[in-house]
Amino acid sequence: MQLLFFVLAGAVFGLANVIPGVSGGTMAVVFGVYERLLAILSDPLHNIKKEWKFLVTFAVGAVVAILAFGKLMNWLLTAYAAEAAMFFIGVILGSIPGLFKSAFLPAKKLTITPAGIIAFAIGLGIMIPMMLSGDDTAAKEAAKAGSVQGGINVLQMLMMVVYGIIASATMIIPGISGSFIMLLIGVYGPLMAAIAALTSFGSGMVSAILTLLPFGIGVVIGLVYCSRLIKFLLKKFPTITYAAILGFVIGSIGCVFPGFDKVSVAGIICVFAGIALLWACSRISPKE
Repeated sequence: MQLLFFVLAGAVFGLANVIPGVSGGTMAVVFGVYERLLAILSDPLHNIKKEWKFLVTFAVGAVVAILAFGKLMNWLLTAYAAEAAMFFIGVILGSIPGLFKSAFLPAKKLTITPAGIIAFAIGLGIMIPMMLSGDDTAAKEAAKAGSVQGGINVLQMLMMVVYGIIASATMIIPGISGSFIMLLIGVYGPLMAAIAALTSFGSGMVSAILTLLPFGIGVVIGLVYCSRLIKFLLKKFPTITYAAILGFVIGSIGCVFPGFDKVSVAGIICVFAGIALLWACSRISPKE
């Protein structure tokens, strides 16, 4: 049952990371595997051997979901964009009580401190510019407009390393969508085009590799060092850090929300379906 749960958590995490506006870090928190992932990423040489079952099942879920359901998700986000967004909002809403408990009820006693309130406000405040920065349709246009150029120079490769670091850092911060950040800095389209060129085995494969390889190196660097920082904060300042994460997560609802004019009965049902899915997952979630 635990392995099934890890596969499901990995699937949701993988899909969330390719949908602009949805945070993979939030989904990891939602499914209760966030700190476990941080521990592995912050010291992979020592922890991969110990956590290989969890890591393999989680990775299989993520990869299979992206490959098997990528087209389905693209169709849902095109044909039923509002309903899909409302479903993710339901999943996020279902996670809020647990995060509130970690931030302000650490010992089953309500503990609201000025530091916790400030951390929550900072996390929420960081999300406000992202709430005001467009919607998912821009991502689709960027992906269509993106193209892999015939060549790539050393400076561009170095910049792709930097972009990879930024992407991975935002990927594991709950509430912040790594793909949305890539959209904002203008590299989402070229990355999607490079992935398409790589999987089509066409003439652009070399350029695609020269684009994706340095980006992947940056992702690895960012994952290791950013995860170490977050792990340190969770160890030294757990309640304050979770208060900031709570702010990020609540703020992410504004990034995903499709707008009041697009709310329908079906969308509301999707919200409750998301909450129900999270409740069902909590029943099979392994207790640490």
